[in-house]
Amino acid sequence: MKLISTLLTALLSCSAFAVEKPNIVLFFIDDLGWADIGANGSKFYETPNIDKLAKEGVNFTNGYSAHPVCSPTRAALMSGKAPQRVGITQWIHQPSDIHLPLKEVTVAEALKEGGYTTGYIGKWHLGEKENQLPDHQGFDWMRCVNRAGQPASYFYPYNNKRNGAFWDVPDLEDGKKGDYLTDALTNHALEFISENKGKPFFLTFAHYAVHTPLQAPKDLVDKYQAKSGDVYGKTKTPFTEDRYGTWSRGRQDNATYAGMMESLDENVGRVVELLEKENLLENTLIIFTSDNGGHCHLRGKHGATSNLPLRSGKGWNYEGGIRVPTIFYWKGKLQAHVVDTPAITMDIYPTLLDIAGLQLKPEQHLDGQSLLSVLEGKEPSAALQDRFIGWSYPHNHGSGHKPSNAIRKGKWKLIRFDAGEKYELYDLSDDLGEHQNLAKEQPEVVAELDQLLTEWLKETNKK
Repeated sequence: MKLISTLLTALLSCSAFAVEKPNIVLFFIDDLGWADIGANGSKFYETPNIDKLAKEGVNFTNGYSAHPVCSPTRAALMSGKAPQRVGITQWIHQPSDIHLPLKEVTVAEALKEGGYTTGYIGKWHLGEKENQLPDHQGFDWMRCVNRAGQPASYFYPYNNKRNGAFWDVPDLEDGKKGDYLTDALTNHALEFISENKGKPFFLTFAHYAVHTPLQAPKDLVDKYQAKSGDVYGKTKTPFTEDRYGTWSRGRQDNATYAGMMESLDENVGRVVELLEKENLLENTLIIFTSDNGGHCHLRGKHGATSNLPLRSGKGWNYEGGIRVPTIFYWKGKLQAHVVDTPAITMDIYPTLLDIAGLQLKPEQHLDGQSLLSVLEGKEPSAALQDRFIGWSYPHNHGSGHKPSNAIRKGKWKLIRFDAGEKYELYDLSDDLGEHQNLAKEQPEVVAELDQLLTEWLKETNKK
């Protein structure tokens, strides 16, 4: 018996993770660009709490959203499937009957089956009717979920009479004038953690920030207006012309957006602080990511942030539209390191099951792969190393985008457009900004990726 016990102890010690199921806090930010955090290069926005997670955790420098706009990526997070498999390929224009199918076994339902208490707070945008909200998709606890894709206002009472109650953020009626939405959501998140600290919990914290409307506390706006003057003087914001006559913001200098970023960062810090105070930090996995790239342009007016050195932004299959911050932090369990293996939204589902010691559901999370090997600092699994990842956006977008599909395999990325010049091919190892289209110089690479993309679209668009 003593020998068996010794062998079992030795076996368990080989794993990087504790036997006990970890708590999981998933920060899912809206419209946050890859370059919006200091850890990925921002010099204007101040994000010390997020940067600390990246520095002391695992930072995926090639982390991707499943789609360049919100609803499809959110569907991919919940289902573990490419967005087109579940019939969501565009942000949902409410009112609408489009929603995440109830037959999907969400990541919340899978974790709930494994003994987790599940909570959801903030933006959903995967269905507006009562039976389509998070509490019908595996979440025991739900707060501050409105029916639209953005809040009516970031200030109490979080409504806008012109838009009607559809846009209002509920569950915040006990607030007071001057209260700010990002703070108020965090108050509820802290409540959930405190109430469930004695058992494994999974909290999806889907901030409305940093989506429009652009609104931030006055003191923060004043701070960054002064900073902009100090850094840039009186020079005008530069803009870069792009495909289809669009223009991308050329630097990060919007004071209101910067204020929203600092508020977001402060509130991430509040959650980490509570976890530490409650002695939960060493048994809590924290994930920080976004639903699409930064909002850098719209026709007729320019977006709030710059994604440079990445090209373009939200609404496009260029890197600026799909490369997003992707950080895993677990104090004492994950050693700090940087991972350049590409990862995508759908990978979160099987990764969480793997880390929690639960059985994977390969027939459900069809398009995700567990990131466990690279999180532990090992070589990527064969499934991660050999795969390609793809994106399908068959719609126009207010940013000026026209239908396109894209695929990345290794260093190569192919974008296939329906209108205008059809193919754009980039070597991302040498051209992160996607400046040099190599499609004509590399016809064999184009043909190979084009065939893979066509086959993938045919498979994933099956009804």
